[in-house]
Amino acid sequence: MNRREGEYKNRFLPRFSVSYFRRCLLIKEKLGKNNMPKIVGIIGGMGPESTIELMRKVVALTPATQEQEHLRMLVDNRPEIPDRTAFILGEGPSPLPLLQDSARLLGKSGAELIAIACNTAHYFIEEIQEVVDVPVLNMLQLLTDELEQHYPPGAPLGLLTTSGALRSRLFEKYLHNFSLVLPSDRVQQKLVMEVIYGAKGIKAGGKMALNRRKILKTIDSLKLGNPRGIIAGCTEVGLALEGVSLQIPIINPLDILAKEIVTRALG
Repeated sequence: MNRREGEYKNRFLPRFSVSYFRRCLLIKEKLGKNNMPKIVGIIGGMGPESTIELMRKVVALTPATQEQEHLRMLVDNRPEIPDRTAFILGEGPSPLPLLQDSARLLGKSGAELIAIACNTAHYFIEEIQEVVDVPVLNMLQLLTDELEQHYPPGAPLGLLTTSGALRSRLFEKYLHNFSLVLPSDRVQQKLVMEVIYGAKGIKAGGKMALNRRKILKTIDSLKLGNPRGIIAGCTEVGLALEGVSLQIPIINPLDILAKEIVTRALG
């Protein structure tokens, strides 16, 4: 795992194959000119860079040959939503009222499906779904479905996520068929949470190269657990690992969510 930083490239591409794009094109042909794709709503701002990254991935995965063929996205970039981890740890107000308000706003504005550009916010997904009639895509369930196609039951998978997600056992709720390899408490606080929330972290606009080195150091600390893949279980971790390649795959739930958004919107 000690390759030079310049050699890293992301090698995990979950079913983003030629057959995937061919399927999307066939769906688009069936839609025809008189049937528009579904309007996509995104609850964003957690943080803003992650929201932009989800939009970028959706655009990249859309089989468009001209700009008019891209998906319409309604984005509520709402950074004032209280921090999810702070609430789970008992250190801040609940983000649920604003998450629900954002979902309602998107629904009333015409969104026909809704995505949440934040892993830890999925702690509240059932309550968010309750206030809208359109489907709210569950990124963690999509992650589970994808992993079950690639790994056998009990496979060890490294998980880098927020302390809120760890405290609430959010990923364990979905990934109970796998063995999750987690950082030590010290590494979690000194490296992972610093990358996400620190004064020089990604949410604070810190330099990506510095934060990438910290995440790679965290991954190196997991090697005794022999993980067969690394889950970027926080969108900021995903940003730090974008374009990175290791001897084991990097699994970014945001990639899987973007794929599902395109498939559902065109289907």
